[in-house]
Amino acid sequence: MRQHSRAVLVTGITVALAAGARAEGRSLSLTRVAAEAERVPVDKGMLAELEQKVQQAPKDRAARQALVRGLVTAGRLDDALTAARDWRAHDAYNLVAVRSVGDVYAEMGDRERARRAYSSVVELLPNDARAQRALVGVLKQSGDLAAAYERLTAASILAPSDQRLVFERADTAERLGRPDEAASLFRSVVDAAEAPESVRYPARQRLAQLLGQQRRRALIADDDDTADDALFEQIEALGLSGGTVNDIKVYLTWDTDRSDVDLWVLNPAGEKIFYSHKLGKGGDALFDDVTTGYGPESYSARQAAPGKYLVSVNYYGTSRDAFAEARGEVTIVLHEGTAQEERQVLPYRLHQTGETLLVAAIEVQ
Repeated sequence: MRQHSRAVLVTGITVALAAGARAEGRSLSLTRVAAEAERVPVDKGMLAELEQKVQQAPKDRAARQALVRGLVTAGRLDDALTAARDWRAHDAYNLVAVRSVGDVYAEMGDRERARRAYSSVVELLPNDARAQRALVGVLKQSGDLAAAYERLTAASILAPSDQRLVFERADTAERLGRPDEAASLFRSVVDAAEAPESVRYPARQRLAQLLGQQRRRALIADDDDTADDALFEQIEALGLSGGTVNDIKVYLTWDTDRSDVDLWVLNPAGEKIFYSHKLGKGGDALFDDVTTGYGPESYSARQAAPGKYLVSVNYYGTSRDAFAEARGEVTIVLHEGTAQEERQVLPYRLHQTGETLLVAAIEVQ
């Protein structure tokens, strides 16, 4: 039995006895700031130019995409729908064209037609893992996690070597209330030799969280020390530099392949923790910079300093044939690894590369 590793429940307050335990009385609160970036107005002259360009070069995907987006921004939704349908008619097997129709219906508030339009992505390209994955983000943001899980499963069958898809299946399974399945899937990512470290490390973090939850339940139930020791050893074997007890943990994922969305955290000292400055003076850190799509990227602050932490996402770049927009989720865990652990999943939407969105503020007192 490892007495130094236990967390003891005393009148509802968890006193962490592990190394680096948090100070008692620390208060953390989360405020949602924004879910969508502001849209840049498009003037009539620019729209006229785009319409002319589309007429002259019907196969110019960039022009068509810009036209649909510009018409939506201008509030001309009927015209945007016409433009999106026309694009799809000329480019029926292009994921961006197909999804643009659903996007316009969503802007109109017609959720049923939007859903049918989005679903047609996989009907047209049933053997394309990217098509399956393109639908996942839409389903998640509509709250249909069960359907998102089905699409992720289908995508994993089509692309069995893509461990990012397995990671997302695990995340979705956990959110569906299936922690044992989630742990098994995260474990498979950890054990997969072909998985890049940028995916394996967050998988180790998430697996450690699930094992930690089992351990806390065992402690509360006063189960035998053998089970506690076994869970402790499994967590230790994962080799997490940040441990499993953190004041703040943040995960970022997004819905497009061949694209780069970055997680930025401004800490109370004014340090911007991001891809070119991954380690803060207070020990907070960003793990990895995923530039090829989906994520995950993760940030940890083991002992958060008093003040505000500002969590932002930046749409750094994308390939020409990918979606102009990026949609995804920022998952924020407060009091990670304690009985007070709180988790919130915050969807976001960025309309074009270069945009930055302040998603949330975390106040530490």
